Amino acid sequence: MKKLILVLLALCLFACSRKTDVELEKKSMFTLPYGALDDELTPLAVSKVAMNDGFFYIIDSSLAKMMKFNSYGDLLMLQYNQDKNPTQILVHKNGDDTPSNKAAMPFPYIEPTQIAVANDQAFYVADTLPELETVWSDTYSCMLTSTVHCFDPHGKLICDLGQEGRAGATPFSRITRIEATDSKHLVVHTQTPKGQVIYWFDDNYTLLHTILADTSILPQKEIDNHIVEIDTLAASKAEPMLFIKTDYYTENNDDIEFYKSSIFCYDIALEKCIWSMDIPMAESLYQLMGVYGKEQIYLVSPVDDDTYNLLILDGANNIAVNTPLALGDKDIQLLELSLGSHGIITALISYEDEVSAVWWRSDKLLKEEK
Repeated sequence: MKKLILVLLALCLFACSRKTDVELEKKSMFTLPYGALDDELTPLAVSKVAMNDGFFYIIDSSLAKMMKFNSYGDLLMLQYNQDKNPTQILVHKNGDDTPSNKAAMPFPYIEPTQIAVANDQAFYVADTLPELETVWSDTYSCMLTSTVHCFDPHGKLICDLGQEGRAGATPFSRITRIEATDSKHLVVHTQTPKGQVIYWFDDNYTLLHTILADTSILPQKEIDNHIVEIDTLAASKAEPMLFIKTDYYTENNDDIEFYKSSIFCYDIALEKCIWSMDIPMAESLYQLMGVYGKEQIYLVSPVDDDTYNLLILDGANNIAVNTPLALGDKDIQLLELSLGSHGIITALISYEDEVSAVWWRSDKLLKEEK
């Protein structure tokens, strides 16, 4: 009975907060063809995108390259592994046979996997290390295989990061996310068999905090009698806080049933969670995209093949936005969603014949709600 009451309350909150008269319009910014040339992507491969102030940064892991575009789709910067990309990149010319004015520079990426961009257009790329540079960690019982390349706004390498910071000798385990805060702090999320490990660096790439994000950092009285899994973490852009999305399950005889999902706010300075809130129920579990500003928490949940639902929580047990994201009616092969600057949602949508870079101006909804 208690569980039924909680579910009904969550559904009531979800229904009362939904604004059916508000709809986010998807805007297609530009499209990219499939191929191996400078402004093309590997067919139907997973790529990552980050957007800041209208500039789109896209990495292609298969071709080991990073591309920077403006909002019109003009290629402004290209970093590429010379061994994995065709020589046409080096001799690319425009129509009047003069050299192209885009910045193309070789860089020895191995397999870039994540990207983040600071407000001044400095950017950070998580990359896989050569096999000879990987090491075993007794602490986390896994191989340490990753590094983070830190670049200035012009694409010049500043340093490579290890666990200790600038010129750190110890690699990271598999990197699942990197984030840049408003003060140019860099937050590196890694996965280990013992839990997620978060490294927080200042603007000079000095290590400030290392957090093992397992269930021991959650308030034990709130998770007693449940099986709790930590799903995703995201950093506040304004303060040293982490937001932890968790899923609860209960044991019912031989079955394990989903119970609820929650968000915890973990204050890094205090080393404890300072508040929590439940996430409204949906047909599919919500995914934590990221946090805009201090505590605008963005979550999405798939509704069907061409629609997601966007939920923005404001950190005070309120739902600021609850609205559908229409992806379009074309057959979608792959979808990569990202939270860009100013709270704008961006995406790479892979179709059978091309990839489309799009955005939804969710920042306008937040302004309307204030």
